[in-house]
Amino acid sequence: MDQFRISKMLKMNNLQDILSSGKVNADEGEQIYRFLLINDYYISSEYEVVNTLFKVMVLNDLWDAQIALRYFEYLNYEGWEYECLIVRGILLENNLSLAGEFCLETKLVQNGLSYFRDNAIWRGKDYDNKDIPVSLAEWTIGYDYERKTFYEIK
Repeated sequence: MDQFRISKMLKMNNLQDILSSGKVNADEGEQIYRFLLINDYYISSEYEVVNTLFKVMVLNDLWDAQIALRYFEYLNYEGWEYECLIVRGILLENNLSLAGEFCLETKLVQNGLSYFRDNAIWRGKDYDNKDIPVSLAEWTIGYDYERKTFYEIK
């Protein structure tokens, strides 16, 4: 992510409001920034706060390959298996904007409780198939900045 985009992200009112909502403390806010910007590991029980941050990135035209990978990795770390499969499949099809649409439509919390999908079907397409490794640890994907394509890391 270039310096201009980092600067824009840090100045976004929505982002500042979310981080100062009282649901995350200042230390967590910094951890979230570091996770989004430099891929530091981050895990939190405030699923919807973090998911909302990703939505803000989409809405503020900051959704790019790096942020999409962070979103995929966040879903993977937190155990959102079917959501992760969908994002993985979309990114491996190199459809970055569709991954952003999925992010905007996805709720990780409903009625105050964690919400997990019960399948990997989204918009009529099933992203679960026999070629996907059994272990979540083997679902890793990367991005080739020269070719501008996502790929499986084996």
